[in-house]
Amino acid sequence: MNKNWLKMKNDKRAEMGVGTMIIFIAMVLVAAVAASVLISTANTVREQAQTTGEQAINNVASGFIVQDTVGKISSGTDIQEVYLYIRLAAGSPEINMDNVMVQITTGDSYRMLKFAEVSSGHAWSACTNSTEFGCESVKSASGMTWSTSSHLLGQGDMAKIYLGNTDGLLIGFSQTVEVKIIPAYGQMSVVTFTTGEAFPADYITLA
Repeated sequence: MNKNWLKMKNDKRAEMGVGTMIIFIAMVLVAAVAASVLISTANTVREQAQTTGEQAINNVASGFIVQDTVGKISSGTDIQEVYLYIRLAAGSPEINMDNVMVQITTGDSYRMLKFAEVSSGHAWSACTNSTEFGCESVKSASGMTWSTSSHLLGQGDMAKIYLGNTDGLLIGFSQTVEVKIIPAYGQMSVVTFTTGEAFPADYITLA
């Protein structure tokens, strides 16, 4: 019998196979961790992109259309109140009027006004004219809530903004006035008008 058959066979190929398997398992684990990180990152990026897209749409689409601007004449010499009838621009989401500001400039005076709710027929009972503009809902078609605690304007709704002529904010003859309606986000609306040399009626269309 060949004595070589009695020797223990020294086979190093098995050791190499185990090492290869360990490396393979490690690579699989690394790939799994990397895939998990990529999926998590992709979800975060998607959510951020969705939020950014919604904000961009709001910034582009949100805003008002001024349907009509009317002045109430006092003693035939100056405009006592300005009424602006507003609705949402096409495609605009609902807007909370609590967050809207109104800026009025007459050339001689300037005011930045915040929202104050008023009831019909009592335009200034709830406002301080020098710091606030009055606003009431005159048409509700969207189902949005307009109450003492919520003032949402939706598509199809119309609101009436009151601007008072007090505290040195005078609007007389041949005067150019600029009114900006500024939502919390979106496009502001600008109304500019120049008054005539006479006021022939108690209420006149300004723009």
